Order: sequence, then C-alpha cells, then structure tokens
Amino acid sequence: MNILYQELKMSAASMLSWTGALVLFVFFFMFMYPPISKDAAIIENILSNFPLELRRALGITTLNLSQLLGFYGFIFVYVLLIGSIYAMKSGMSVLSEEIRSKTVDFLLSKPVSRKTVVSAKILSVLSNLIVQNIIFIITSYLIVSAYQEKSFDTAAFILLDLSLIQVQLFFAAIGFILSVIIKKLKSVLPITLAVVFVFFILQMLSESLNDPKLVYITPFSYFNAADIINNGGYHLSFLIINLLIILVFTGSTYLIYLRKDLPSA
Repeated sequence: MNILYQELKMSAASMLSWTGALVLFVFFFMFMYPPISKDAAIIENILSNFPLELRRALGITTLNLSQLLGFYGFIFVYVLLIGSIYAMKSGMSVLSEEIRSKTVDFLLSKPVSRKTVVSAKILSVLSNLIVQNIIFIITSYLIVSAYQEKSFDTAAFILLDLSLIQVQLFFAAIGFILSVIIKKLKSVLPITLAVVFVFFILQMLSESLNDPKLVYITPFSYFNAADIINNGGYHLSFLIINLLIILVFTGSTYLIYLRKDLPSA
C-alpha cells in the first residue's frame, strides 16, 4: 500500500498535465467546428480534391465533419494518439525507474515481495488512467455540449470516449513488457514515441489501403471512430483481441520481473 501511495503521489503531476493536454486539445480544436459546419459544402468540395487514399487515412470518407459527433470523431483519433503516448510512457517508466536511477537495491531491501512491488506499480498506472479518463469524459462532454445545436447520440459519444482507456491499456501493457525485457533502458520517451507512431501509421495505412488484414495489427483500428459512431458499439472480436493482448503482456511482465536479475547500483 505504501508503494502504491508513493507511486500515485509521484505520478500525480504528470497525469494531470497529460490530462490537461487532452482537454485543451479538444477545447481548441472544437473552435473549428462552427465554421466547418456552416460551410460544409465548401469544405466537402475542397476535400474531394484530395486523393482518396489520403482521405481514407484521415478518416474523412466515413465521418461527416458537418455533424457535431462526426467532427468530434475526427479529432478523437489524435486524442487516442496523445493518450497512448502517456499510457505507454507510464507503463515503461513505472517498472524501470529504480533501475534507471540505480535505487533498485533500496526498493528490494524493504520487507515486500517482488510480486507486491510489481502489483502496486501496475495498479498505480491503472489508477492514473482511470482518473484521467473520468476527468476527460466529463470535461469533453461539457465542451462538446457547448456546441450542441440539436441533440446528438450521447451513448455513441460515451462509447467513443471509453475507447481511450482501452487503447491506453494496450500501450501500457506494451510499456510494462518492454521495461522488463530491455536490459539497458536509459530513456523511455524515444521508445514510446517510436512504438506508438508505428502503430498509428499502420492504422493510417490500413484505412488508406482498405486492407482488412492490417486492421488486426493496431489497436487504433480496433476502436475506429466512424464504426463506433455509425454502429453505436464496438466489434466483439476486437474487444477480445485487445483484452487478450493486455492480459498476455501484463502476465508476462509478472513472470519476467519475478525471475529477472535486477542490476545493483
């Protein structure tokens, strides 16, 4: 419990900063909605001149930008990107911070098992993600509601927002496993950015090429904004795949951490 409390205390400022970034992103980009919805025909005519592959990659072939929920779905792709970077960074940092700061001997000298240590650290990341998403769902709903001229599908909006934590858990799990596999981890941010952007680019390729095989490679495709808005729900197969990946990576993290030779100072 002391480890969990300490981790939450140390990570609170970072969590709030990243949450603020997500909220500000939505706040500022929603300013673009009124002029776009007002001149929807002109915008559509301009976008029609873009190559079809580019429009697919950006998601503007399946989302109606003149509608409130459609426009929010368009910018939400980048919310997922920002949130994923934070989640993976947190996952990599939490289990490697003592090794990188050469204080692992001090941690393991305490009368707690390795299982307790890794459980507390993983739980701290999960707690931060839950708090972040609660704050984000409430604030994003208030922001979007301010532009509401007529009723929109609140259920679809909530499902869209709830997809954030599901993608974040995927990347947090990758962060966990990489932090215990990589022997000399000096900095987590470069690896985090590389991994997240590779998956993001794969998602854009999947949309651009319209290749159903690529959809299964990246979590950004599991929770496609257009599918959630148009169908009012998630694909069960993607939910199962995402959950299995999270469980496998997190479970493997436990096994490796419990047996790993941790370097002394």
